[in-house]
Formats: sequence, C-alpha cells, structure tokens
Amino acid sequence: MAIDLRLMRYVIVVSEAGSFEAAAERLHMTQPPLSRQIRDLERELGVELFHRRPTRLTEAGRVFVESAREVLAAAERTVERTRHAGRARTGTVRVGYTVTAAFAEMPKLFDAMREQHPGIRVDAREAWDSELSAAAENDELDVVLGRYVATPPTCQRTTLRRDRFAVVVGSAHPLAGRDAVSLSDLRGETVRFFPRTFAPRYYDATLAALHSTGETFEIWENPLPGLRNLNVHLKDRGFMFLPLSLRDHLPGGVACLPIPHDLPVNLDIAWRRPPQPATRALVETACRLAREEGWIPGPPG
Repeated sequence: MAIDLRLMRYVIVVSEAGSFEAAAERLHMTQPPLSRQIRDLERELGVELFHRRPTRLTEAGRVFVESAREVLAAAERTVERTRHAGRARTGTVRVGYTVTAAFAEMPKLFDAMREQHPGIRVDAREAWDSELSAAAENDELDVVLGRYVATPPTCQRTTLRRDRFAVVVGSAHPLAGRDAVSLSDLRGETVRFFPRTFAPRYYDATLAALHSTGETFEIWENPLPGLRNLNVHLKDRGFMFLPLSLRDHLPGGVACLPIPHDLPVNLDIAWRRPPQPATRALVETACRLAREEGWIPGPPG
C-alpha cells in the first residue's frame, strides 16, 4: 500500500506535540480532520498508532514514526539533489558575442561565471552578426550577445544593457576637443562603416537612427573593418556611429563624443528555449550582473 508523505508528517507532529490539539495548531489546521485522517490511516494499516487519553505512541506507532522519519529525510534529499542538478554545477554553454560586447560585458560575465559556477565551461566565440545568426540557426550556440543580431524564433531574449549611439572621430578632427556634438555639426562628412553583409540588421538600424534625426550622410565601407582599426580609418575627415558604452575601450587616436539625440542601441542576450541548466545559469548570472553594474534599471542582486 502507498502512504501519503503528508500523513507521515502528521503522525510525526502528533508524536512530537503530545496531543492532537497541539499538533493541529502546529500544522495550521483544525483538530477533527487531523484526528479523522490518522484514524483512517490506522484502519488501513490494521494497527493503532496512538494510545488516546493521554495521547502517546503505541509500539507500532514508534516503529511507524522511526520509519517515516527515514522516508521523509530520503524524500528531502531527493528534492535537494534534483534542485542541485537543475542549478547546473557542471556542463558547457556555447556563447557567441559581437565585437561591441567584447570589451566590457563578456569579460565581466566570464569572471562572474568562474566565481559563481566554476564547474560550468563557457565555450565562447567572437564573430560578426551574420556568422552568429547562422550558428544560432544551426544549433551551434546556446546564447548570443549582440545588438540587433537575428536569432531563431525558438530563442528568448532580453535587454542586457541599455545604451545609446555616440559619434567617434579621429583625434585630429576639428570637433575632437568638444564634450559633445550634434549630427548637424558633421554635415558633409562621411560615415565610416563596415560592409552591410557582416551585420545586416545592425547596419540598417544604425542608418535608420542616423536618418531619424533628419540628417543624411554618405557611407564609406571600411576595407579593414573592426573597432581595433578605427584610428586608421579616422585619420582623415569622417566619423563612426557607435554605442556610447564603448567610449573607454576604443583605440588611441580617436575621440568618442555624446550627441543630444536619444538614439537607443541596446545590447541583448538571447538564448535557446527550453534552456539547459548550464544555459539557464549563464543567463541568470548575466541578468544579475547587468543589474549590479547598472547596465539596466533595477536593484542589484
């Protein structure tokens, strides 16, 4: 016969409390249903578990309580082991990220994962958006960090960092010494950009943000794209349009200037559903880190 774990707890509490009335109060229930359920259990077992008036365990009751304690302890261990397995003490999570996440967010996330989940291996790759999109579509990645990166519809996403666009010019540019500039100050200049095939959605979103201000600019595609080469391509007139959070991570020889236009370019984290335990651990760590670092609104922790 199968006995409900709840009934085992009831019998244990009555034996500890010394009366059905005291046990019912401890269990936050009334005494009659408690007495009735234990009487039904005794009838099913074919033995009395308690002497009444005063309430005390019979010999059969003592055996039952001893065994019930072992069963409940084993059940609790099962629950805890299951929860630990769900927390992913070990495993591998495959992460792809764009270059704009390579300087601040990914290094901090790596550190947080090493500290909080030392048994989980983070297998990461930095790539252009189009490569990450293809890898996510082919089930080669569990998590993607980027701006406007296309991911399969099976992925869930959330914002990891709220950001906005800024202007980057060479240090010899006439505007480089300013604290901020307006896009109208750059009329007639050329936007230095990477080829659209590398990151189509980011490319289109950037140009849409530029055009939303009413200004238009010619586009020059860098033959050697990448943030690490900005100082090479910005020696002459021209500018880049980049997330403001990259300000402290750009190479020497350039200046990053805020603009008065509120043009968002947020960093998102996307992950495959349903997430494996290691994936869930990384996403939760990333979201907690975002709050602690102030990348998104909300209390830390």
